[in-house]
Amino acid sequence: MRAAVFLNGSPDPPALTRRVADRADVVVAADGGARHALEAGVIPDLIVGDMDSLGEELALEAQRRGASLERHPARKDKMDGHLAVLAARELGADAADLVCASGGRISALFALPHVLLAAERAGLKAAVMADWGGAFVIEGGSRTLEGEPRDGVSIFPLSGPATGVTLQGLLYPLRDASLEPGDTLGFHNEMTGREATVSVGSGALLVVRETGEVCG
Repeated sequence: MRAAVFLNGSPDPPALTRRVADRADVVVAADGGARHALEAGVIPDLIVGDMDSLGEELALEAQRRGASLERHPARKDKMDGHLAVLAARELGADAADLVCASGGRISALFALPHVLLAAERAGLKAAVMADWGGAFVIEGGSRTLEGEPRDGVSIFPLSGPATGVTLQGLLYPLRDASLEPGDTLGFHNEMTGREATVSVGSGALLVVRETGEVCG
């Protein structure tokens, strides 16, 4: 089961968000992310958060149009995007596309890899979808990237050392490598075909794919 999760970053192009929503079985929005969904003509199935970014009037309007509201107090121990990802998992999703995830507050941008890691640990294969490319986190396993030749790919250790790192289908392959925090060995690689594989034995990796030719 696939979820589309709207976050409260900068809005993505409506054509992209509608495409992501159309292929999803359930649409979840994190507070102000519902505004981006509604502006793209998408009614979320569920809106999660304290509704401070969305506003009470628009929250009730979305509810009248069929959305369910999962309200949380303003003082809580998880950000709304984290709660939305966990809600998608609780609804039965095992995969999720995150949109409107980049841009906006710089602190939220730094939090995004940790939201992806939380999804991974909850058993939800989550990935950011954007017009610039996409990103995901992998912990102890393998995932396949789909893209175009010369798309840029960078990998970064996220939660400590990452060992057993193997890259296939990239210009600079790795086999059973180790990456330490502060190491930039994984920065600025390049796809050689339309698929590539990233594997890690232990630890977590942030994987970022950027569309178009890699430039200096």
